[in-house]
Amino acid sequence: MRKRVAVVILVLLQSALTYGGNAETLPQEYWRHPLAPQGEAPKDWSAEEKSLRPQECGLCHADKLAEWRTSLHAKAFSPGLVGQLLTFDSEDVHSCLNCHAPLAEQKQAFDAARAAGKGHLPTAQGLAAQGNSCGGCHLRNHRRFGPPQRDGGAVGVSPADGSHGGVTRSRDFERSDFCAACHQFPQDMAINGKPLENTMVEWQASPAGRNGQSCQSCHMPDRRHLWRGIHDPAMVAAGVTAQFSAETGFARFRLTNTATGHAFPTYVTPKVMLKAVGLDENGAVIPGSAREHVIQRRVAFIDGDWIERFDSRLPPGQSAGLDMPWPASGRVRFWLEVHPDDFYDHDVYDGLLRDLPKSSAAARLIAEADAQARRNRFTLFEREVTRP
Repeated sequence: MRKRVAVVILVLLQSALTYGGNAETLPQEYWRHPLAPQGEAPKDWSAEEKSLRPQECGLCHADKLAEWRTSLHAKAFSPGLVGQLLTFDSEDVHSCLNCHAPLAEQKQAFDAARAAGKGHLPTAQGLAAQGNSCGGCHLRNHRRFGPPQRDGGAVGVSPADGSHGGVTRSRDFERSDFCAACHQFPQDMAINGKPLENTMVEWQASPAGRNGQSCQSCHMPDRRHLWRGIHDPAMVAAGVTAQFSAETGFARFRLTNTATGHAFPTYVTPKVMLKAVGLDENGAVIPGSAREHVIQRRVAFIDGDWIERFDSRLPPGQSAGLDMPWPASGRVRFWLEVHPDDFYDHDVYDGLLRDLPKSSAAARLIAEADAQARRNRFTLFEREVTRP
């Protein structure tokens, strides 16, 4: 035991030197993809300490495990992803897994399942099925990394006689840059000058970025491992402000990005629509009266090239509006409709379902994902406005 502690202390002291002694920043290679294999854990560690599964982390961090299980990080190895991966070559598979299942051991597990013809089965995917779990952010070479201590804010290397050899604490876990490894695509993936996912750059240009309000402050409040976003109605409602007014010749619905620290919505996947219909005297929808305003970055892959059709998203502080002429009844209904998975729903899944053999495992997974994408749609701010 004494020899093991001495070895662990040496390793952690070397880590502290890498940090300049105070763990202000993580090592440069921390987010270098692909992540390196963890290697062999110390032989006298318990099976739980050696495990890379989130379930074992939850033995001591039960609250974090429970929160993570409700998140999209836990669902990152989804039917929609796996259905696509089954049609990819190994290089493209591994590129996707850099964020969806980032550990090298997860790639190995999925490669083995796919080689055995069982890549579509969660029971055969092993660690890969856990998606973006604890190890992807907190584990390198079987060393644990985390944020400053909650009480006191201490950083650096904790005593090596603690569980799994202690933990190295860094302020980087509280900085937005930490999220950029997956939520900021490189410039060589730009369409019309903007990467497909450009969230970090959008945040840097926002009031939140200029004021030092980090991604974590909104998406991980009180360090909760939730990562709520466009799929969560409460999160969306908290990020924008809806206003309704009755004007002389029309009713108006105005939506403003008041509290989202990036474009609303970020990324190319969602579509948000301001919608309106006229109502008759009995409250029934007047046929042909529907109007809408689309908020979306619409892209398409045509003849081997990506193009941007339009980008009507709302940067922080900007608004979109929808005006509806008064019908004879003087009644108009407005609402906001959110399709979180619109790009996959219509561009990716429809194409795959058209081209894949209907009885294939990939087609079944894509059909499941397509149905889930439709279930993920929701509405907010429904309001009837009457003419004064």
